[in-house]
Parts: sequence; structure tokens; C-alpha cells
Amino acid sequence: MGFCNFFKVNVFEKFTYSVVTGTETFFYKLGISIALHPIRTIALCWIVVLLSGFGFFRFRQEKNPLKLWVPPDTTFIRDSEWLMNTFQRGFSDEAITIVAEDVLTPEVIVKLGKIHTQMMGAKTINNITMKDVCFRIPKVNKKLLKLMISETEDDLDPSMTMPAALYCSFIETMKTECYTKSILELWDFNMTQIALLTKDDIVYSVNTYNKDLIFGKLKSYDHLLGGIVRNETGHIISAKAIDNYWLLLVNFSSVDMNKAGNMAGTGEWASEEALDWELTFLNISETLAKDEKELYYFSGRSFGDISNNSMFQDIDKLSIGIVIMVIYVQFVISKFNWLEARIVLGSVGMLAIVMGFIVGAGLCSLLGIFYGPVHLSLPFLLMGLGVDDMLVIMTCWDELSVTDQKRPLPERIGLVLKHAGVSITITSFTDVIAFIIGASTILPCLESFCIYAACGVFMTFVFVITFFMACFVLDQKRLESNRNGIIPCIEHPTYKPNKCSQSRLTSRIFEYVYGNIILTTPGKVIVILTTIVFAGVSIESALKLEQRFDPKWFLPEGTHLAEYIKARDTHFPHVGWDAAFYMGALNYSHELKKIKAAVDQLENMTDITSNIMSWVDPFRTFVLNNFKHDVYEEDLDEDRFDIMMSKFLHSPRYAKYQGNFVFERDLECGAGIPKITMSSIDFNIKKFPDPRQQIVPMHRVQNVAENANFTTGDKFATVWSKFFAMWITDELIDVEVMRNLELALICVMACTILLIANWQICFWIFICVLVTMLNVCGFMQRWGLTIDLVSCIGLELAIGLCVDYATHIGHTFLTIHEGSKRDRALRTVSSIGSAVLFGGLSTFIGMFMMSQSTAYTFQSFFKIFSLVIIFGLFHGIVLFPVILSWIGPKPYQATPKPIPQHDIEMENGAQLTCLD
Repeated sequence: MGFCNFFKVNVFEKFTYSVVTGTETFFYKLGISIALHPIRTIALCWIVVLLSGFGFFRFRQEKNPLKLWVPPDTTFIRDSEWLMNTFQRGFSDEAITIVAEDVLTPEVIVKLGKIHTQMMGAKTINNITMKDVCFRIPKVNKKLLKLMISETEDDLDPSMTMPAALYCSFIETMKTECYTKSILELWDFNMTQIALLTKDDIVYSVNTYNKDLIFGKLKSYDHLLGGIVRNETGHIISAKAIDNYWLLLVNFSSVDMNKAGNMAGTGEWASEEALDWELTFLNISETLAKDEKELYYFSGRSFGDISNNSMFQDIDKLSIGIVIMVIYVQFVISKFNWLEARIVLGSVGMLAIVMGFIVGAGLCSLLGIFYGPVHLSLPFLLMGLGVDDMLVIMTCWDELSVTDQKRPLPERIGLVLKHAGVSITITSFTDVIAFIIGASTILPCLESFCIYAACGVFMTFVFVITFFMACFVLDQKRLESNRNGIIPCIEHPTYKPNKCSQSRLTSRIFEYVYGNIILTTPGKVIVILTTIVFAGVSIESALKLEQRFDPKWFLPEGTHLAEYIKARDTHFPHVGWDAAFYMGALNYSHELKKIKAAVDQLENMTDITSNIMSWVDPFRTFVLNNFKHDVYEEDLDEDRFDIMMSKFLHSPRYAKYQGNFVFERDLECGAGIPKITMSSIDFNIKKFPDPRQQIVPMHRVQNVAENANFTTGDKFATVWSKFFAMWITDELIDVEVMRNLELALICVMACTILLIANWQICFWIFICVLVTMLNVCGFMQRWGLTIDLVSCIGLELAIGLCVDYATHIGHTFLTIHEGSKRDRALRTVSSIGSAVLFGGLSTFIGMFMMSQSTAYTFQSFFKIFSLVIIFGLFHGIVLFPVILSWIGPKPYQATPKPIPQHDIEMENGAQLTCLD
């Protein structure tokens, strides 16, 4: 047993020794090579950047919401693609809502009439009118239609009683008109007649209109009124709100989302002409709303425009954050004298980050990976990580011993990279691993972001240890030749830096605070107790953290759509989410009973469904009245079904159901229907106060289609709503977050063990990261955040960020050989602590301007990153040193002394010549 333990320890020590010496020797030699050939190193870096530019020839920004925010393997994607390919035509809504004490008054109706007239006559800059882009339906001569119906028997349809040729000639000569949903149709949009209306006239028309006279239109006027007041007999006498809708045509096959979509990936399907007219509609509505306080409006493009603008309108504020970051870096790496003011070096350091982003994005583009809207935050992430790496390098330079400072410049650069290179390699590779794990997500946009982030972080690391170090060599040569730090052509032959600029103030502060407060026994106890208290509070809050998302969060207060939704929720609370039961190319003559059974199931779900508009019962009534045949009792043969369905869809009472069918070719009056490729039954899913409550109703109505058990045709059936995309993502996101966080933690720790090669340090790094993430989740809940798509991305980034702080401390502790555990912990924080702190502050500065944005995405990112920085720094540079001062492990075995520069040149002369 003792031999086995000895063998295990011996093997692990050999492994540790080989890892440490191998990585340190590699970076030591790399540092010398860069110092010997800085210009060539810079040139090679720029060649890599220029070559990566060819990848941008394949650059593609994804704007299709289905390919950004919805898992690709879900039935929703399958159904959406099937619907767009089969249905081909759809419509989008444009709406205005007027709110008043009573909208059923002549003043309001006249006002609505003027608005409708103005909209119908509006032209875009390109002379596009409503008539050019609207969804068109047959226009009926209502006087003639009344005459036709009045001459028929009570239960018979005029399509049955009139001669087929005469009736079809009437149908075929009908013109088309734009499909609107407006109470003004009660008076045929006749403004002269509308101007003469009285209150009694309006109330009478609203209560007595004949719904049977609506040809080819799925309309009633009651649903256009909100806050309805009825008298004792149930008749409408007043209402608080009135809606008016204009419907635009959407031809899915001709929509190009690269043109119709937006940068945020929230655009609706629409043609360029329709989008152009919608913009005119919004401009007119905005002007009207300024004059009418209680007028609200929205367009099909409203949500996309507002969410896109809220994400990108604050770019100027975020740019200010970049400027502040650049200034901050100059203050941190420079000393306040003419020689050691490293202005140029700070600038090229930021340039190295830009190079990393360009090359990373170029490589991803070359691989065909799309660029998405959330990728906008990537430069800020790279800035935080890149500046952190640079500060570690500068700190290692300042920590060179007096003896080492007398060595030749290439050897000093080698010594700096020997320690800093290993430290930033560990943090960079753990970040890369975390993002690679994140790329295993089922969410396309997050997958793409993580791949871009992994490539960007890796390339930033490469350019920091090559390009930045080469520039540092040149800057150091400038300094040692007494040239001005701002204008290098100016020499200062006898210049001596002032004493104030040579004082190591931050190191002294760290030594004093840790030596006299934190690393004392009372200080350690307070730190441990504080950690326990915050962990306890966080656990209690994290258990309350909800998985919830509401699209309204993307709409800043005061926008026209946010105001419209408020008005709708107030005056039309009963209106639910639009949905439909879709069926494919079935043998409908044999499947009617099963379709009826599915409809009955939907109708019986009174707790979640409403306004079910089924064509099945009306068809049965039509056939029973006109052909004395009950389709529920006995199936029709296909030929008779085709004829009866044609007459049904051409009848005045039931032609409104034409919109529920798609045929192989155009419907023709007097002939049997062509083959049905799709049919639908429309209904509403009721709204619930909590968006999470919509998931169960979604599955219940979907089960109706799954259990329909059709046996003919393509057997396809589904229940679909565009709102399902949001609910499906919400349903999967919490499981996705936990899975990715767990995998990322495991893989990051595995990477840390491999590179740090010390079990105890890796364990404590794991504890620091775990407690940090626990604190972040707990305080997310207290800050009003929930688990959603945005916070999912933020938490993915958090793993990579918070592991850096503790890793720098742990690795530095292992490289210090002299003194007790407390002394080594004190020296660790006094040497590397300032770099870790400044690195965390640099990330905070880069993200701070996000707090000034009104966009929900940036607000969430700011809150999450702030929590990560606060708790990550606390556990990394406060808790971890306390733990190390008590139970820290032994340092690495003494590594070989640095190999002199000339010995390396002689040993690897051929290789260096080749590199040169």
C-alpha cells in the first residue's frame, strides 16, 4: 500500500514537473525569439490578419428569426417550413386603436373614417399605395346579394337554387378589394353616409347587421370593440375602444429575409414594398397620435424595428465605453513621466484585441458560421480578457528581480513570458473550453456566438503573446534609449524619472491591506463568514430564480408598440393568441369524422381555447340542408365531396372559409374542387398572466393534432402559432442553461488540472468559480432577472470570466518558493493582485456603458457581468488568498534556471535562423 502511494505521488510529481518545466521553457524561448525579431513577428501577425480577411468573402449575417432563436430540430421548425411552402400566402396586420369614454359616437366614427381614407390614399416615396400591397378578397355587390338571398327558400343556398351558369357568372365578375377589419364596413366606407350618422344609428347598426351577408370574409364586428357595455337585453350600447385593421399580403416564397429582416433577427416576413408602405403607415400614425392622446397603433414591422433600434441605437454610448477603456489602459500600464508613458504601447495593445476579433471572425466566416445579433457584445468581452492578459504581462515585467533586470532585453522578455505566458494560457484556454462547451447548445444563435467567442479569445491570446510582446520590445528599446513616450523622435539624454512615478503604490496598498487586515486571524474569519453568509443568501434566492421571458421586455417604455400593448391589455383582455389546426393533403371525404373529433376536443378545452372557427360543422349543415345527406353518418365518395365542397365554398354564407383551404390549382365555380393540399381551423389560445403558463396549453392543443390518427394522404396534422417559437425556447432554456454550466465547469476544471498540474489549487479554483456562479444566480433573482435566452448567453460568458481571477492567484502562489504559506499568499496578492483587480475593472469599464442603454439585452448583460466581476474578484483575490494562507499546497518543484540567450541561440541556431 505504501509503495502504491509512493508510486502515485512520484508519478504525479513527475507529471507536474514535466508540465511546468515544459510550458515555462516554451514561453521562455518564445519570448527570446520575439525579442530577437520583433519586426518580423509583427509582420507575420499582420500577414495572418490579412489572410483571414479572405474569410469575410463568406461572411453571412443571419436575419431569419427561425434560424436564430428556435432549436432547429423542433417540430415548430418543421411545421413552419411546411406552412410557408404549402400556404405560400399570408397576411400581416396594421392596426389603429382609438380609446374614448364611448367610441360608438358620431365623432369617433367620423374620425375613424377620415383615418381609413387617409391610409387607403397614402403613398410611399416610391408611389406604393395600400392597394398595391394589400391582401385582396372578392368585392360583393351587397344589394344584389340581398336580392339573391331574399328570393331563395329559408334553408336553401342561392348557389343551389340559381342556375349554375348565372350564379357563377356573378361570382366570376366580382372585383377584388383590400381586406380590412373595420366597423366602417357597416356603412360601406361611405363617408357621406358616415358623416350623417347619429348615436342611435351607430348602435342600431352594430346590433343588427346580418353576418350572412359577409362574402369571403372571416369577420364580425363585435371583436373590434373593447370595454363593451350592454343593456338588460344584451344589446351593445357603448364601448371604450375600437380597432381598425388593414391586412397586407405576405407571399412567403418571394420574401428574402436578408433584405426584409433586421440586424436583431426580429423582423417579420414581408416584401420590400410592404415594408416600405408600413413605414409610411407608421409615420402617419405617429402624426395622428400626437394630435389624439388616446390613439394607439402598431404595424407588422413594429416589433422588429423597435427591438432592433433598442439594441443598436445605443452604439454611441457603447463606443464611449471603448474610449474610456483605452484611456484606462494608458493610466494602468504607464508611469507618469516622459519616458515611461507607454501611450503607443497601450494603443497597440488595444489593436491586438481588434486583430484577434478580426481573425476569429474571419475564420468563423470561412467555416460558414453565421454572424448574429448577440455577437455585438463580443468585442467588449475580448477587450476585458485581452486587457487582463496585457496587465498580467506588465505586472510580471515590473516584478522582475533586481538581478533579472540586469539581463539582456531578450532574456528579460523570456523571463516575463515564462511566468505570464503560462498564467494567461491557463485562463485563455479555460475560456476557450467554456465557449466550446457552450457551442453544444441547441439554440442556433448561442451556438454561433460561442464559436465566434472561442475563436476570438484564442486569437486574442495569440496576438497578445506575439504582436503585443513584439511591440513591447520595441517600446522598451525606445525607453532604454531615453526617447519620449508620447513623441518617440524626441530624446531625453539626461532625463531621470521623478520618484513619484517610480513608487509601486498599488503593491504597497495590497501589502498593507492584506498584511494588516485580511490575512490576520480576525480578517480571515470575517472573510470566511462573509462568504458563507453571501452563499446562504444566494442559495435561498437562486431557488426562487424563475425561468420566464416576455417579448415586451424588448420594448422600451414610451415606444408606440409598448403603449399599444398596454391599451390592448386594458381594453381587450379577452383577446388571445392566434393559432390554427392545420391538416395536409388528406382524403377529406373519409377523414371528416376524425377532423370533427379533433375540433370537438379543441372546443371542450374551454379553459385554454376560444373563438374556434371550424368549417366542418358548417359544411355538414350545408350538405344536410341542400343535399339531405349527413356526412357524419355516411362518408361521401370523392367526386360528390368535391362538388359539394365547391358549392359550399362558393356560397354567400360560407365562402368566407375559402381562406382555410389551399388547393393544387385555383378554385373554379361550377366545377369540383381541385385536390386539397392544406386546410386549417382557426382558434385562439387564451392569455395567462405568467408567460410560463402558456407552455402546458401549447402542448395540450398540439396533442390534439398528434392524436388525430389520420390514415389517408400524407397524414400530416399540426397545431401551429407563431408564438410557439417563444414558448418552445422558454421551455428548453432552463434545462439548457444548467446542462451547459455543468459541462463547462467540468471541462474548465479538467483543463485547469492539466495546465496548473496541482490538484489542491484546482479544487479551490473550482470552489471559487462554483460559489461565484451561485452568487451570480442568487443576486440575478434579487436584481429582477430571470432565466431566458439573454441571461443564458450571459451565464455562458460568466464561466469564462470568473475562472480567470482565481486562476491567476493560484498559479502565482505555486511559483513562489520562499516563506510560509501566509508569506507566499501575501506576496502573491502584492505581485499579481493588482493586475487581477485592474483586469476586472477593465471588464467592468468596458461593460459599464451598457447600463446606460434602454435595450433589455444590454441591461441584462451589464447586471450579470457586474455580479461576475464583483463576486469573481472577491473570491479570487480575497477568499482564495485566505484559504491559501491556511492550507495552501507546496510550490512547484524548483524549475531550471533560465537558459542564457546565447546558449539558446547556439542550441537552436538552425531553428532560429529558419524563423528569422
